[in-house]
Amino acid sequence: MLVVLTLGGTYLYKYLFNEATKKTIPTNSHNTTRKTNKVVRINTTMDTTNKVYTQINDYLESVNFNGTITIMQEGELKLNKGYGMKNFDTLQPNDANTMYLIGSSQKFLTGLMLKQLAIAKQINMEASLTQYIPWFQTIYPLNSNDLMLHQSGLFKYQPSEHVTSIQEATQAIQRRGINPKLYKKPQYNDGNYIVLAHLIEVITHQSYEQAFKQMIMQPNDLKFTAFYNDHNLAHNMAIGYKQVNQKPVKQQPRFLNQYYGAGNLFMAPYDMAQLILNLQHNKIFSAVETLPFIKESMTSRYPKAYRFGYYSFPDKNRINGGFYGQVFTVYFNDRYIIVMGTNYEQPHLTNESMLKHIFKHYLKQENHNYNKTGKTY
Repeated sequence: MLVVLTLGGTYLYKYLFNEATKKTIPTNSHNTTRKTNKVVRINTTMDTTNKVYTQINDYLESVNFNGTITIMQEGELKLNKGYGMKNFDTLQPNDANTMYLIGSSQKFLTGLMLKQLAIAKQINMEASLTQYIPWFQTIYPLNSNDLMLHQSGLFKYQPSEHVTSIQEATQAIQRRGINPKLYKKPQYNDGNYIVLAHLIEVITHQSYEQAFKQMIMQPNDLKFTAFYNDHNLAHNMAIGYKQVNQKPVKQQPRFLNQYYGAGNLFMAPYDMAQLILNLQHNKIFSAVETLPFIKESMTSRYPKAYRFGYYSFPDKNRINGGFYGQVFTVYFNDRYIIVMGTNYEQPHLTNESMLKHIFKHYLKQENHNYNKTGKTY
C-alpha cells in the first residue's frame, strides 16, 4: 500500500508494508537470501523478539528515512529492511535488495585490495610510485602510502568528457601535478584512489573491475554488488535524489567511468555488512594482520585514524561516501555492524546523523571501549 502524505504543501512518500509483506519478515532469521526461479533475493529481516530493533524501525519510519539499513549484532543479522522510494518517478519502493551508489566508501574496498597486495609483497607501499608507473613523474617523490593517506599534495581530480579510462584519468592527474603547499599534508582527494586503482591494474595485469571481482566479490560471495554499468543488476540500483525546496530532485550521474576505485560502485547494505563480518573473522587477512588493521591508530604502523579508505576511532570504525544524491555510511565495532544507504540526500537530516543516533541512543555504543588510541595489537 502506498500512502502520499501532505505536510505544509510538501509531498512525502512513505511505503507501508501490508500484512502479506509483514509475514515475510522472519524473527531471528539466519538464512538471509533465497532463490526464486534461480534469482537470488535478500530477505527483509527484523528481530521482533528484541524491542530495540522495533524501536529503531519505528524511529526510521518517524523521520521518513529513505533507504535501507542492515544491522548485525555479534555476527547475527537483526535488521535488514528498506524504507521509502528507490525511484520517486515510478514509485518503486526500497527493500533489502536495493543497491546504492556508495561513493567514497569504495575507497575502503580499494584499500582492502591494496592491503592484500602489500601482504603478498606484490607492492611495497613505501617504494616510489614510479617503480610501478614509470611515467608518473612529479616534482616531489610519491609512494603508495602518500596516496592512501591523502597526503600526496596532488591537485584535486577534475573529471572530463575526454577521459575514457582509469589510465587516462591517472595521466590527467599526473599532468596537473602537485601543489607544493599541500605536499605531505592532509587533503582529501578522489584522485589519490583513482591513481591507486590504476596501480592495482598495473600490478595485477588486469582491469580494476576484474581484479575487484577476483579479490573482493567472488571470495566474499557478494551477490548485490556491481559497477555502475552492470546491466544485470541495474533493476536493483537506486536512483539518487537531493532535497530541494522540500522535494526530491533527481540527480544525473556523470563521469562514473572515471571513478573506478573511488566512487562508481553500487552495493546493498547487506553485502557490505557481510564483507565486514568476513574481515572481522579473518577471512580476508590473517588474524595477525586483521587486528591491527581494524583497531590500531596513532601507532608507527597506523599513524592516523584514517587508513586504507576508512577510519579507526576509539568506539568504532567508520566508512562513509556520498555521490549524486546517494550516501552510504558504515559504523562497526566488536558488537555491531551497521550499514545505512540512502538515495535521498537531505541537508538537515543526514544519513550519518540518523546512523549516529541509532548507534548512540538505541545501541548504547557512545562510550564503548573498542579501541585504545596508541595501543599496538
